[in-house]
Amino acid sequence: MSYQVIARKWRPQTFKDLVGQEHVTGTLANAIKNDRVAHAYIFSGARGVGKTTAARILAKALNCVHGPTAEPCGECDSCKEIAAGTSLDVIEIDAASNRGIDQIRELREMVRYAPAASRCKVVILDEAHMLTGEASNALLKTLEEPPDRVIFVMATTEPENLEDTIRSRSQHFHFRALTFNEIADRVKYIAKEEHLKIADGAVAVVARMAEGSLRDALSLLEQARAYCGDTIPDKEVRELLGVVPEDALNELVDAIATASADRALGLVHTFQKEGRNLQHFCREAIRHMRNLLIARVCGADSELIAATPDQRPALAKAAAQFSEEDLTRFFNILLQTDDDLRRKPDPRVHLEMGLLRLIHAGRLAPLEELLADLGGAAGNGSTAKSVALRASAPSAAPAWSAKNELASAATAGAGPCGAEHSFFFDAQLEQSRVDNQQRAGDCSSGRAATGHSFRLCQRDRKRGATDGRKSRGRRCRHFCQGGNERSRHFGVGERCSSSGCSFGHYRRTRSGNSRHNPGTAKISRRIT
Repeated sequence: MSYQVIARKWRPQTFKDLVGQEHVTGTLANAIKNDRVAHAYIFSGARGVGKTTAARILAKALNCVHGPTAEPCGECDSCKEIAAGTSLDVIEIDAASNRGIDQIRELREMVRYAPAASRCKVVILDEAHMLTGEASNALLKTLEEPPDRVIFVMATTEPENLEDTIRSRSQHFHFRALTFNEIADRVKYIAKEEHLKIADGAVAVVARMAEGSLRDALSLLEQARAYCGDTIPDKEVRELLGVVPEDALNELVDAIATASADRALGLVHTFQKEGRNLQHFCREAIRHMRNLLIARVCGADSELIAATPDQRPALAKAAAQFSEEDLTRFFNILLQTDDDLRRKPDPRVHLEMGLLRLIHAGRLAPLEELLADLGGAAGNGSTAKSVALRASAPSAAPAWSAKNELASAATAGAGPCGAEHSFFFDAQLEQSRVDNQQRAGDCSSGRAATGHSFRLCQRDRKRGATDGRKSRGRRCRHFCQGGNERSRHFGVGERCSSSGCSFGHYRRTRSGNSRHNPGTAKISRRIT
């Protein structure tokens, strides 16, 4: 018999051998025991997690001479033929290459006949999402009402691309990706049965590179066996697969902790000289930083860490040098660097810039601390600084300068109406404001009284609005009544040079803006 690779030799033959898919195997076993097997199934999931293998085990369980049983014997002729792929009643079709309507027509004619030697006829459609729309529609009627003793199993990595009408006619089982520990335990078991001596570090590299696929892990183990022989050390496996040595990752962490840019850039130079893939180094750094973050947050004994027990103490020691915020920031920087390496030219430059950002990221203070410092400084020093500035101002300053100082020093308050205002006033108006407040009384419904003495609404002040802007739904107009003449004033920042004008504003006439000398003006404010 020809040599069989490890992945084929150790392919699961029973539901118990299927690793990490207990939710699927338990449901199928109960359905077989209770004689409630459906006529169509959809097995979806990532590559190498057991979809086609589960379909073959289901076929053996239904056609075993001791069955139907959830534990096929594997010794009868039917089980052997199905395991070898020579059974006439178990039809495996690659839907990626047989995806047209003509192939589906042939399949429909084929399933019309009774099983040749077995109890049930099982049709396994691998990569079923590759079927064309016409082929999927041609399969619908047969899938909905198949002949007796015919079961369809559709395996796919993209179940969302299947027709909704097909999914509604089938039972859907999703096969999850395997965890790091599940793959590592299975690799150790198979290596022991194959009389291989493999280091724990090599097991960790194989399990991490498999990315949830047990078949990929066994293929990597086969490759390492061909390269190293019966003894498989960690260093040779890393060289074979192009994985960054663990010492290099520890060196990177130490360089970040000591803020040594020279050591970090030296790693890039070494990898470039050795011909290593810089993007692989960045991805290994991302995985290592993730382990550090989980060790910091959940502890070094957490099952979420993708590392062997021997590597966990070193991870805990390295994670203790940084805070959770630092590790999160490092993780995000490495993700951005990996994206730059994939999308932009000259990967060495982008990797060096990313490592420099890692080195200097430790100097950044958290945003919460900065906001707290700013809030404390504003609360303690702003009032004293404003008072000091006013105290140091010259006493002979012009009236407009004094008014600007008063306006900038004024704070938001409430007038007699209770509404918030910014008191923008001239020193000459102070006495008249008090008198007018006593005469006008309180203001109701948001209407300003004469006592406001040219107060400007806080909302208008924030928007930089002048006269004529809407304030709380009303147009605010300021008037100066002098004698029989009523003149509208606007332009908040403009000052009237007339000594008798209480407003310090221009007025608008038909001929444009002109100086206004109202004499002894009576102040009022009208809202229309």
